[in-house]
Amino acid sequence: MAFSLNGVVQLVSRAPTALFPIALGLAGLGAGLRASEGVFGVPAIGIVGAGLLIAAAIVLTIDTLLYVTKLLRNRAAVEADLSIAARANLLAPGFMAGVLIASALASVSPLGGPLWVVVTLGHLVLLIQFVGRWLTRDYAPTDLTPTWFLPAAGIMTSALSWPGYGPVALPAFTLATGATLWMMLLPPVFRRLVFEPAIAPAMRPSLFIVAAPFGLLANSLLTLVPSINPIVPAALACGGLFFIIVLLSQSRFLSAAGVSLGWWATTFPVATVATAFLRTSSALGEPALYTGSALLALACVTTALATVATVQTAWRSCFGQIDAMRDELAAIQGIEEQQKA
Repeated sequence: MAFSLNGVVQLVSRAPTALFPIALGLAGLGAGLRASEGVFGVPAIGIVGAGLLIAAAIVLTIDTLLYVTKLLRNRAAVEADLSIAARANLLAPGFMAGVLIASALASVSPLGGPLWVVVTLGHLVLLIQFVGRWLTRDYAPTDLTPTWFLPAAGIMTSALSWPGYGPVALPAFTLATGATLWMMLLPPVFRRLVFEPAIAPAMRPSLFIVAAPFGLLANSLLTLVPSINPIVPAALACGGLFFIIVLLSQSRFLSAAGVSLGWWATTFPVATVATAFLRTSSALGEPALYTGSALLALACVTTALATVATVQTAWRSCFGQIDAMRDELAAIQGIEEQQKA
């Protein structure tokens, strides 16, 4: 498909759900940097974090407009997305990024709190629909990937980012829901990863998502129960750290992904675990501080790698390689083959 206005329109009408993790990666790193500003005592870190959150808001707005356009022009494609778990699960990062952005906005605008509530309720509605589908449809073992944690455990992002607006019952509910679904999903997901064929190379960075719920639960407890013994969230963060270390030790396996958009799935989990360590460092001392700092640096590296992949993908589209770009996005969603238009 040569570069043309018609080609661009066709691409927009097929906007993949794989675009939403870009906004989540930026928002997760931005929130992590803002949280670390007080730990390091360097205002510039908070400024960079705020800049990333602004960038995430812009990306999320563009992604949402593209997907709404897709809904209006190609409803059948949206229904196809919702029918395939690997694609549908990638809608959740949009809501997760939304609550992080709304929470940051609440510190400077009265609109942040209500926006946080709206996005949280939207994620809850999405989750109810997903769990209903999980219970009533048949899925093959290979359909089960770490992306299932995004709509389920990902709802805890609301508790983590609660800006203090409205009753605490809402973030408490999202915390309980996310933690329960995470504990239910963890055994079958881990079984699939161990006993079923390895996931496609382009999706391998998404394995870091396994670490995310540990960080989400740890940070949610720190937000909702400030008086909690820091050993509890730190212990949870160590669970996430363990999985990150295991995956880093499999460098050859992960490197098969190459420089791809799939690395956006890595930034948020790593940044979330890093934030948990940094938030407990005042009580637990240097080990937590150094661990959180190292993980935050790793999140910056994965963001840089994913940004390079994004620029390359955009470059391809500018030079008429729309099919190549579409195939890469499809691979991230777990689609082995993409039929050429």
